[in-house]
Formats: sequence, C-alpha cells, structure tokens
Amino acid sequence: MKPGPAILAGVALACCLGGSGAASKAALKPVERSLVDRYVAAIEAHRYTVAFRLLEAPEQRYFGSVANFASVFSADRLDVARFRIIGSTRRPPLGTLVFVRERVAFFDHAQQARVKADMTVPYGVTAALRIKDPYHPWRAVVPGTMWGESAGVRIIVRKLSFFTGRLEAILTFLNTGPRPITVLPYGRSVLRDEAGKAYTPLATRFPSLTDPTLYTGLRLPPEAQYTGLMTFVTPRRFAATSLAFSFGPVLADGSGEPFEIALPHYVVPRSHVVVSPSSRCRSKAPTRCVHAA
Repeated sequence: MKPGPAILAGVALACCLGGSGAASKAALKPVERSLVDRYVAAIEAHRYTVAFRLLEAPEQRYFGSVANFASVFSADRLDVARFRIIGSTRRPPLGTLVFVRERVAFFDHAQQARVKADMTVPYGVTAALRIKDPYHPWRAVVPGTMWGESAGVRIIVRKLSFFTGRLEAILTFLNTGPRPITVLPYGRSVLRDEAGKAYTPLATRFPSLTDPTLYTGLRLPPEAQYTGLMTFVTPRRFAATSLAFSFGPVLADGSGEPFEIALPHYVVPRSHVVVSPSSRCRSKAPTRCVHAA
C-alpha cells in the first residue's frame, strides 16, 4: 500500500523471505490466496482492525495498536479502487511472496494534490499463515498547523512518519520574500521533544533517507518552493508527546547574518486503541478484542 517506495519494498521483502526468484502463480496455495485477498480487501474497505488481526505477531507488536496501523494509510488518504493477485514465489520454509496489482488513489504531500496510480505491491505470507507487510512507519501523523515563518521564509511540516530509531518529516520550504534565499538545513537544524532533548538530522548516501537537495543546500528565488524529506535520529520507540523543529541556517541575498526558523511546539495526538498480540481474547469478532489504552 506504499505509493512511494513500492519497488524498494518489493526488493527488501524478497530478501527477507529468502532471496530473489521468478514469480509463479502456481506456487500460491488457495489458503494463501484467500489470506492475501482478505487482507487487501480489509485495507480497501478501511477495516483496519480486521487487517491488523491478519498480520504476523511481530508486526502487530511493531505497530502497537490498530490506531497506529490505521494512521499509516489514513495519513496518505489511501483508497484502493481494485486489486488482483498477479503472481507469487515460494520461499520455504519462510513463506510465500505474493504480488498484488492495485489501482489506488492517495494524497501526495509534496504536490498537495490527490493522485491515482497503478502499482504492484508485494506481501509476505508466513508459514503460519499470517501477513507480512513491512517497511511502513509504525505511526504516521499529518500535523496540519505545524509551520513557522521568518524574514519571508516559511517552512511547513506536511507529514511525520515514526520508524524504529528515526522520524521522517516531509517539509515544504517557501520563499515569500523579495530576495533569493539559501537554506542549509543540515547545518544547524534540530528536533526537540517535550523535555527539550535534541535530535539531529541523519546524513546518509541513500536518497530515501537523506534528500540530496536539502543536504547540499537549497536555493530558492522569490515565490519559489521546494518539498523534501528530512530524517532525524531518535530513540528506537520515539513516543514524544510534543515536538518542535528549528531549521537553519538560512541566508538571504544581500542581508547580514544567517538566521534560523523555529516552529512552535506541536502536540502529538495520542493513540487511544491498543491491541495486544498476546491477548487471550478468543472472540471471532476482532473489534471485541480491542481495549482502550
């Protein structure tokens, strides 16, 4: 269901199930086909509690709750219009890799527009007949009102994605002033939690983690804007109650000292629904096994 990194996820998922190989419909058992159909159909219908219950236990623990799991899809306003299984390859004894062709619509945070796409999404089916749908954040949030402005430079936080040990922020930089500006966000930018503890950007050679344009420096003429990704190193399970960013340095042509732009604290919404994978609830209705945090 991941519009952006679907191809990379497919490669990684193939590796986690035991290497690469040609897809073959003949490798798929009826019970495996039924499981994948039920999982994607649940996502299609926005029945996230049902889909959550079909995940393998380690992934349930990773997300921690149905609310967190659902946020991954709702943050992108994902809708699956239709889908069909197009192939599979077996990875004994680890399970089966199943390829699903999906017609989806989602909100592109960079373009600030809703788009449609056809994509092939890989899903893992374990030997215990549970779904592996990895490489999602364990939680995603769209702040809506998290932005700051100084000297004609505006920075807007479009989306926050919480992964193990890192937080990814989709950011829009706008020059609303009369002069060109240069932003060097890997210079002194920092993320702080409610206790004031600072977390710094992650600099890597991988564009999926470190935006090359932001890393080398962003040049914006008047009225121009750029949307990119910054990743910050955090504790493994980063559950801050509030967040505040400071970005810089920023330099305006013909001006004096470089400056920084501080965004106000953003209160992170709390998840209210928690599901324990080890719960002894035996109800056939998944929603009856959900309890408040």
